[in-house]
Amino acid sequence: MTEPQTRRRSLRLGYGLMGVILVILAAWALRGMATVVIPVIFAVFVTLAALPLDRAIAGRMPGALTWIGRAVVMLLLLLVLSAFIGGLAYCVTRIAAELPGLPQDLNEVLPGLMDGAGSGADGGSGGGSDSAGGIVAAIRGILQERGEMIFSRVLETGASLARTIASAMGVVFVGMFLVLFLVLLALSEADTWEAKLDGMPSGDGAGWRRATSTLGRALRRFILTRAFVGVISAAAYSAWIMPFGLDLILVWAILTFLMNFIPNVGAVVSGVLPTLYAFFTLDFGTALMIGAGLTVIEQVIGNWVDPRLQGNQVALSPVVILIAVVFWSWLWGVAGAFLGTPMTLAIMILCNNVAALRPVALILSNQPRSADLDEKLGWADGTG
Repeated sequence: MTEPQTRRRSLRLGYGLMGVILVILAAWALRGMATVVIPVIFAVFVTLAALPLDRAIAGRMPGALTWIGRAVVMLLLLLVLSAFIGGLAYCVTRIAAELPGLPQDLNEVLPGLMDGAGSGADGGSGGGSDSAGGIVAAIRGILQERGEMIFSRVLETGASLARTIASAMGVVFVGMFLVLFLVLLALSEADTWEAKLDGMPSGDGAGWRRATSTLGRALRRFILTRAFVGVISAAAYSAWIMPFGLDLILVWAILTFLMNFIPNVGAVVSGVLPTLYAFFTLDFGTALMIGAGLTVIEQVIGNWVDPRLQGNQVALSPVVILIAVVFWSWLWGVAGAFLGTPMTLAIMILCNNVAALRPVALILSNQPRSADLDEKLGWADGTG
């Protein structure tokens, strides 16, 4: 290997290590500044999504009354955010109120379950019956001695976590008003920022305007699709659960709707929680039937309804979405779980607008080539 080649290889290695270090430092900074960064990012997303509505309403108002359009938009945002946060708070508080009584229910579920298994084993004959009965008795002893303690600790931890989230809802409501204030300022200055982009001497302003417009369109499509799929899922889940007599039907319906805004992971959570609750409060067979039905519903909606509604205008890799939800949840907790997909969507679109970062955008997408990604984004010229 010649000296220039060695030097280029060393430079690439150095740039790669520097990139990794910068990513780690950025993650550390984002986690440390979560209280400030999360409202700002959320406000930017809401502004991009709501900007066309603000302009459409303002365009139909006389010059002196354009403020009415902005007031209508802000009122709608206030209602939507209040309903979303209020629904989450309601679910958390109701589940937290039910958790302390579940260990007592568990004392009834486990012995009944094992007695049923023991009766089936005793119904046999010969040594095989005695052997099976001994195994069942041993399992019963282990469950009664250790299982209740383990489940009790898990449930106590879950109850404590739920109460912590519920107590933090006041802070969330304060953050919501901060977001609304930032959105109001951003909507007021939207025209000024677009003029700044158009006046960039390098000529890159048009590309960035295209990127932000694409991001706003993608966010609107994401929000509307997730809301519609959430309504369908909540209705289907409730219709399946109701005949079994499971409590907290309204909680499971609201939770199913809200969890749909966390792709992949949210569907699992909204199906597992009512199944576990049925196991603790009803019986094993009923819980198994509820879980099986919810799994079938989730598969039909996730593999057939959702893809046809979401479309392929902006395509993120399902694997990337799952990793993003896990990463942003670790970074920002519950807020990161809900912002994980929009954040990844924004990173993909913005990276596709920078020539050097287009490979990153391609990796995040589910398209095989950059030209295909440009077509899905509506960037027919194929330039970054």
